[in-house]
Amino acid sequence: MKNSRLFLVAVYGMAFFLTFGLSKGFPSLFAPVFLYESEGRRDPFVPLIEKKPSPEEDLATQIPQGPLEVEAKPKEVALESEYSLAGLVWDREQAFALIQGQRGTWIVKEGDLIDEFLVLEIKGKEGEVTLEGVEKIVKLRIRQ
Repeated sequence: MKNSRLFLVAVYGMAFFLTFGLSKGFPSLFAPVFLYESEGRRDPFVPLIEKKPSPEEDLATQIPQGPLEVEAKPKEVALESEYSLAGLVWDREQAFALIQGQRGTWIVKEGDLIDEFLVLEIKGKEGEVTLEGVEKIVKLRIRQ
């Protein structure tokens, strides 16, 4: 009889704690349940801020993706320039040129850059180097 009274007190105490104690801020034994009534409300997973395309993405959509037709201007061929060909060295595989200019001296091979010029061609036996720039082509000959 004592055990049954103790059991009933424990059950009533637990029921009282679960109903009134939880509402007063006591820690819960169960995880809280949150219900979202979505009727007539916005979707909570849709972002509030819309992502705007970056300037690069915006330009990419405006530029036509087909082949561009650019009118090529013929480049002026200059035999005189600020550069001079001081020497050439070549073997079976590759040729090197020693080029002097106002801003320095360079040892270059085909495909190298000198300021704004690309070393287009080195002809070792003819003693000639061709430099290609944006607006002109420069032909350098070895000094004799």
